[in-house]
Amino acid sequence: MKKAILLCVAFFCASLLHLQGQTKIQILSSDITDIQKQEDGSRKFYLRGNVGLKQDVAIMTCDSAILTQPSNTFQAFKNVRIVQADTTIVTGDLLDYSGETRTFIIRKNVQLQTPNSTLKTTALSYNRNNNTAYYTTRSTLYKKDLELTSDKGSYNTDYETVWLRGNVEAVDPEYTLYTDTLLYFPNKNTYSFAGPSILNRDSTVITCKLGEYAAESSQLQLGNGATITSPGSYIEADSINYFLNSESGELFLRALVADTAQGFVLESDYIDYKKSPNFVDAQTPVYYRQRMGKDTLFARGDTLHIREDSASGRIVNLIGDTRFFSEDFQGKSPYFTYLELQEELHLYPNPLMWNKQNQFECDSALLTLVEEKLDSLYLIENVRIVSQTKDSIHFDQAVGKQLRGVFQENKLKRLRLEGNAQNLSHSLSATNEVEGINQAACGFITIVFTDGQATRLNASNTIEASYTPWDAASEDQKKLSGCLPKFEEQTNLADTRPPTSMPAAETPPALDPVPASTSTPTPTSGQE
Repeated sequence: MKKAILLCVAFFCASLLHLQGQTKIQILSSDITDIQKQEDGSRKFYLRGNVGLKQDVAIMTCDSAILTQPSNTFQAFKNVRIVQADTTIVTGDLLDYSGETRTFIIRKNVQLQTPNSTLKTTALSYNRNNNTAYYTTRSTLYKKDLELTSDKGSYNTDYETVWLRGNVEAVDPEYTLYTDTLLYFPNKNTYSFAGPSILNRDSTVITCKLGEYAAESSQLQLGNGATITSPGSYIEADSINYFLNSESGELFLRALVADTAQGFVLESDYIDYKKSPNFVDAQTPVYYRQRMGKDTLFARGDTLHIREDSASGRIVNLIGDTRFFSEDFQGKSPYFTYLELQEELHLYPNPLMWNKQNQFECDSALLTLVEEKLDSLYLIENVRIVSQTKDSIHFDQAVGKQLRGVFQENKLKRLRLEGNAQNLSHSLSATNEVEGINQAACGFITIVFTDGQATRLNASNTIEASYTPWDAASEDQKKLSGCLPKFEEQTNLADTRPPTSMPAAETPPALDPVPASTSTPTPTSGQE
C-alpha cells in the first residue's frame, strides 16, 4: 500500500513538471551563458550570441537576452525575432516578455508579418493568448496593394480583424479612405467606419459619419448623414445604400439627387436612383426641378418615376396633387408627364394653369418645347380662359373645345380658341373704368398678348355678338359658365420647394438658381 502511494506521488510530480515544461521558457541556444543567483532566490541567465528561446509553439531568437526564473520573464536585445506557430513573425530590437501572461512588448524597428500582411511600427504589444497585436504610435499595415495607416490600432492575426483609430488612412490603387475609426476585415475586404469619413474612388467622393464599404462588390451602406459626389451627379441623404460600379442605390430620409448631366434636382424622403440609364422612383412627397433653357421648372407631387429608354430619351412622371412653377408658367394637375425627346409636357385630367394674368382650365393639356424653351400650348376639351383686365379687378373670359397657344421667349404670344368659341370681354375707358361688356359666339377666337397682357382680340365666323353697358348688364351677363377666377390657388415657388427639414444642398452649377422671389403676383379674384 505504501509503495502504491509513493508511485502515485511520483507520477503526480512528473505530470506537474511536464505541465510546467509546457509554459516555462526554455533555452534552446546561446554562445555564452552566465547564471547569477539573486538575493530573492531567483536566477538570472545572461545569454549572448545566437540566443534561442522557446515557449510552447513560439520560437524566439536574438543577439542577447536576460532570462529570469522562476518569474518566467526575459528581455531580448538586437535582432529580436519571434515566430508564432510558423504563421506570425514579429521582429524588432528590444523585447520585454512575460511567459506567465504570454504577452510581450517589442520596440524599435518593429515589424509583424503574416502570410498575407506586414505591419510596421515603432512599438507593439502582443497577446499570444488571443493572437492580437496592439500599437499606440502611428503605424502602417500593408496587405497586398493596400496600406492602412493610423495613430493607434489592434490586429487579430487569427480572425484577420483590424481595428484602427485616429487619423486613419486606407490607400489602395482603386480607392482611398480617410476616417477617425475603422474596423477592417481583410478576408472579406470590407470596412466599417465611424466619425467624419471621406472615401475617394475613381472620380467619386463619398462623405459620411458612419458607414460600411464592401470593396469587392463596391457596395456602400452609409448612415448619420452622407453624400456621394461624382461627375454629373450629387447625392445626399440621412442614409444611403449604394453600388458604386452601377452608380445606383436607395436613399432614405431627407434625400437629394442632383443630376447635372440630365439637368434635374430631386428631393424626397425615399429615392431609388440609377444614374445611367436614368431610373428613378421617389415617394412622399417629391420635390423636383428641371432645367428649361434659361428658366427652371419646379414641381411637387406625391410620387415620381423617371425612365430612360434605349434612345436615351427620358420620361418623367409626377403623380398625385402635382404642382409646378416657372417664372412664366404655373399650374397643378393630378398627372404630370414630361417626354424629353419630344420635349412635351402632358397634364391630365382637368389641369389648372396660369401664365401672367391668364388662367387656363381644360380636360387635358399639352405643352411643347423647342430647345428647352416653351413653344406651344394645346388645350383639349372644355377649355376655359380667364384673363385679368388692366384695372386688376375684372376678368375677361373665353370658352371653347380646344385651344392652341404660341410662346415666344417663354412668354405667351398668341392664342387660337376653336369649337363653339365664346368670349366675354370688358370695355374700359381711358382711365381703366369699366364701361360695358362685349360678348361673342363664333367659330374661333384669336387673342394676341404683349408681356402677358391681352392686347388684341379677333373673333372669326361670328354667329352672335352683343354689347351691354355695365350698369345695364345682369349678373349672368357678366360671366361665362364655368369661368371662375382661381388666382388665389395659383402655384408659387414655395409650393414646389421642400420644407426646411430637407437638406440645404447647393444647387449644382448646371442648374439655374432658385429665384429670389418665392411667389407670383396674385390678382384679386371675383367680380363686382
